[in-house]
Amino acid sequence: MTQTLADVYPQFLDDLTYHSLLRPSTLRSYRYELAAAAKDNRFQKPVSNLELSAIEDWIARDQPAKSTLSRRAATFNRFFKWAIQQGFCQYNPLDGRSPTRVDRRLPRPIQRQADQQAIDDAIRGVPQPYRLIFTILRETGMRVGEVLDLRVGDVVLDSGREGLRIREPKNRMERMVVLGATSTPQTIRGLRAHLRKMNKPQDHDILFRSSRGTRVSYDAAHYQWGKLCRTAGLTDETGKPRYTLHQLRHTRVSEL
Repeated sequence: MTQTLADVYPQFLDDLTYHSLLRPSTLRSYRYELAAAAKDNRFQKPVSNLELSAIEDWIARDQPAKSTLSRRAATFNRFFKWAIQQGFCQYNPLDGRSPTRVDRRLPRPIQRQADQQAIDDAIRGVPQPYRLIFTILRETGMRVGEVLDLRVGDVVLDSGREGLRIREPKNRMERMVVLGATSTPQTIRGLRAHLRKMNKPQDHDILFRSSRGTRVSYDAAHYQWGKLCRTAGLTDETGKPRYTLHQLRHTRVSEL
């Protein structure tokens, strides 16, 4: 029986979930890319018959940035290595493909003081839990995924020892983000209030939940960020936010 990408990619993701150390954001990226490809006509044939030309056409769609091109290629490269082990195909079409060289980008902090102030003012009007999420990003310089992955047990609010434990950072080295009454006052106050409102939380409970009780998603955070930028008047002529959520990290690091 022939197996198409649609038939086997869920098993690939399940295996990665249980047997790898990939970050949740990486798994979400793999899932999005493979699910979209599985619906495309180029991938309706058996996995063993997929050709490099079709894969190249797919990953190069929409004239992506080099970083996106590299991420898409990495997704399929890992998938085919797994597919060979499972016996779904005999070779990896991407073997020998020249890697995409990604240019390192300089940090892009929000330079204009007026824009920084507009964002700070707008954050105060954002509904919870996004207000606290954006406050943490603004005051600590943490990555978005790091904040969304926080669990109750990662929050330390003992007087003089306040901090946030990052279990799955990008470089895979666990660390503590130190909080302080001077450097992160709104974060500390917000976290204390947030934990008081939670109903007898356990250490393993997700810190930030959606209205449905699930973990706040990356997409939901970016949607709220778009609304914030529109409220602050920080959009271009097409209505797109002038700044990205990740630029809060660049801005805070530059300040520090």
